[in-house]
Amino acid sequence: MLPPRIRPLLLALAVSGPVLAGTDTLRLDADAAVELALHNPNSVELARQQLIEAAAGRGAAFGSFLPQVSATGSYTRLGRVNEFAMGFPIPGKAQFPVYDPYTGELIGLTDSIPIIMGYGYETLALGGRDNYALRGSVTQTLFTWGKLVNAYRIADLSLDLQAEAVRQSRAQTRVQATETFYQALLAQRMAGLMRESYAQLRRHVARAQSLYDNGLATRLDVMRASVGLTNMEAQVSQLENAEGLALAALRNLTGTPEDRPVVLEGELAPENLSFDLGELVDSALARRPEVRQLRQTARMAGLGVNIARTANLPTAFAAFNYTYGNPVGFSAGWGSDWNVTAGVSWPIFTGGANLARLKQARARLRQAEVGVRMLEDGVRLEVRAQLAALNQEQKNSTYQAKNVELAREALNLAEQRYQNGLLTNLEFLDTQLALTQSRVLYLSSLANYQIARARLLRAVGQF
Repeated sequence: MLPPRIRPLLLALAVSGPVLAGTDTLRLDADAAVELALHNPNSVELARQQLIEAAAGRGAAFGSFLPQVSATGSYTRLGRVNEFAMGFPIPGKAQFPVYDPYTGELIGLTDSIPIIMGYGYETLALGGRDNYALRGSVTQTLFTWGKLVNAYRIADLSLDLQAEAVRQSRAQTRVQATETFYQALLAQRMAGLMRESYAQLRRHVARAQSLYDNGLATRLDVMRASVGLTNMEAQVSQLENAEGLALAALRNLTGTPEDRPVVLEGELAPENLSFDLGELVDSALARRPEVRQLRQTARMAGLGVNIARTANLPTAFAAFNYTYGNPVGFSAGWGSDWNVTAGVSWPIFTGGANLARLKQARARLRQAEVGVRMLEDGVRLEVRAQLAALNQEQKNSTYQAKNVELAREALNLAEQRYQNGLLTNLEFLDTQLALTQSRVLYLSSLANYQIARARLLRAVGQF
């Protein structure tokens, strides 16, 4: 497996190399197929968008620490303006007659004396028909017993969780691309192998016909060889169809157009690798995205418990409001007004809802902790199983390599004995079939080894 810094260069060479060579043929090996699959928008786009969403959520949580500023503008047309009727005295002057107290006769008139001549009334409008207002408000949360801090920590952990989800999606894409590549390569090699066996069987049919013409073989030998040739021709057709389907799956995963020729490069060669189970398990528990995700989920659940504990505690806030409008109060014309508010909000009784939420948060925390332990046990078992599968495929390739050599020697000996009339046609066909089956099993074990290796690397978090 190539280092991470080399992969982008490999991808660039894989894509641009054919163009530089003057041909549109795309040459792929396992690493290039993986890089093309990772750059296919359909592979990890969902996880990438979820990561962007989580990053935006963390930004929104951070915004809760900052003052919340808002501005509004309004115009109101009143259908009826309330009025206030106010009475006032009407001043005046008057002369009053003066009478003799003894005789009761009019003596004269007094000087003019100020008096209230009557009462008048005036209507005062309480506002105007057209009302304009521009308002600005600033609100700052002062103290929440750690609710905002814990909410921000949860958003930060959620971002880390989604980053691990992207890693998990990329790892799955790598494994899928590796499996698809080696399945396509295996199908190609098996189709080529079957075509070789078909050509070899055609030569045997020709030899059987020649021996029959010379009286050294029976008609039954020729017919059996011909039937075997027809059966193998059907097998060749089936394997060629499987080759086409496997290559189509690889095209789909790597985003390669159908009309672009693809040449698979790479050999199915045996490898002899050894791994330590303890080191693999430690690596899996430390690096597997699923384990890290569930651990982050447990931390988030713990912060949720802290938030639920403080739900019944008071919170303090401050607010400033400024208004510029027309009219202002009972004064016509434009003017300004402002106010400052400091307050405390305390949920004294919520019907037991906050207590129920605390129980929910604690239950979620316990579920997450149990989930972490169960996942860790599952990871240990998966690593053990994948390592056993890899070792088994390595043993299978060793056994099948020996079988291929033995079957090839047996076929060479069978050809000589058949030409000398010391072996029946049926025995020769059985020998050739044994060689074909051994080669198929050998190629399958080599391809399965590479797939098992990719799955093991994925299981320990190194892919």
